[in-house]
Amino acid sequence: MAKYVTKKRVIVVAVAALAIGLGTSAFAYFSSNGAGTGSASVGSSSAIQLSSPSVGTLYPAGADVPVTVTIHNPGSGAQHVGTVSGAVADGTGGCVGTWFQVDSVVYNATLAAGTSDTVSTKVRMLDSGTNQNACQGQSMTVNWTSN
Repeated sequence: MAKYVTKKRVIVVAVAALAIGLGTSAFAYFSSNGAGTGSASVGSSSAIQLSSPSVGTLYPAGADVPVTVTIHNPGSGAQHVGTVSGAVADGTGGCVGTWFQVDSVVYNATLAAGTSDTVSTKVRMLDSGTNQNACQGQSMTVNWTSN
C-alpha cells in the first residue's frame, strides 16, 4: 500500500525538520574588551573639638596647675592631631592674658571618627613685675587650638 503525500504531512515534516535544525545550530558572536569611568566623592575634615574643665586657682609666680584637655573628633573619618596649645584670653578690668602661660602638648596621633582622647598639660600665672590685682577673683578663658 502506497503512502500518499498530503499537504498536511509535508507541513508536519517541515516543522519537525526545522525544530531539529534549530536545536543543533550554533550562534556566532564577537568578544570584546571594555573600559569606562565612574566617580567617587571624598568627604571633608571636621574641626577637632578641644575642651577642659576649669583650671585650678592661679597666683602670680605661683605653682603650675595641671589641666586635662579633651580632644574629640566629631567627623566621619579619622583625623590627625599634632600639637595641642592653649592661650589665656584677656579678662576684664585690665587682666591681661599674656600674664598666663599654657604648656603645649605634642599629641601627634590620629583619632578615629567619633572618638575622644585626653592630654594633660599645665597652666601658670607669670609674675609680670607689675600690679596684677586686676585678675583677682576672675574666671579666665583658655582658648585651645590644635594643628
